[in-house]
Amino acid sequence: MHLTGACLCGAVAYEFDHQPGDVADICHCAQCRRASGAAALPWVQVPPSRFRVTSGTPKGFASSPQATRWFCGDCGTPLYMTDHEGHSVGITLGSLDQPEAVQPTVHGWVCEQVSWFSPPASLPRYDRAPPYDQ
Repeated sequence: MHLTGACLCGAVAYEFDHQPGDVADICHCAQCRRASGAAALPWVQVPPSRFRVTSGTPKGFASSPQATRWFCGDCGTPLYMTDHEGHSVGITLGSLDQPEAVQPTVHGWVCEQVSWFSPPASLPRYDRAPPYDQ
């Protein structure tokens, strides 16, 4: 399925091909909370070969030794994250033009979940990172 997305102001847009089996996780880690300003951040992980920025120039921030978070330098919308090894691109589901097109499949980093946030318990939970890049 071909999907598109963009930041709030429309300065940065992207597209990617979503396939069955792509991991879509709701991340509860502290870094995702701080980067998004939300209690959790849902992502879908795809290989870099299936993702491309179609307009604008996102700004990057190396949030850890393993990853860079990319966002709009004008409006601040978090758009995607890349790992330094080039294994995957994590795309924020909230920035999709059709956010309901991808359903989360797992919860990640539940060891850092805030106590007052109660997401659906029907999805598998991983204390730390879900199984990406497999």
